[in-house]
Amino acid sequence: EYEVLTASSAREAVEHLRETGCDVALLDMKMPEMDGFQIASVLRQLQPDLRVVIFTGYASLETEARAAQLDFYEYLPKSNWYDLLLPTLERVMKDEQPRLPKQRPADLQETAAQYTAEGKWELAAMALEQAARIAEFTHEWETAADLYRQAFEHMRQARGMSVESLRLRELAECADNIAKGGSGCK
Repeated sequence: EYEVLTASSAREAVEHLRETGCDVALLDMKMPEMDGFQIASVLRQLQPDLRVVIFTGYASLETEARAAQLDFYEYLPKSNWYDLLLPTLERVMKDEQPRLPKQRPADLQETAAQYTAEGKWELAAMALEQAARIAEFTHEWETAADLYRQAFEHMRQARGMSVESLRLRELAECADNIAKGGSGCK
């Protein structure tokens, strides 16, 4: 017997986890605000023993490899999820020692440092942005602002003052404004 809570957004999922906790998170790969991998990383920061199952209608070798790297329990295609869901939940719940997440903000910052050392500025910016999003969802606004600023600098190094660079600078300013007690973006 299972109790099911639903969330229509990443923020709502974070609030559910903060309020009640849960054993398993079933996440869609394509969601508003963040993709399934990003929200799973945020949720596992809040509850490291959380078991995560990702659903996708966009299965590919790349996303399967990413799921394996992040050590999620299951990565299910939507094409036959109905037949697989209950057996998957039963198998996941039997595991007494849930796997710990491999990707935490510190790991992402380390990854960004490695990319920077290799001159891969854009990849470093992407890792820093993901770490900033995790900080944002856990309401660590000063950290988020700092990480977004770093992501902006790396993206500017890669692409100059591109639309993507300016977006990261704006995110840094928004997070900084919230950290100082403001309402967010101007």
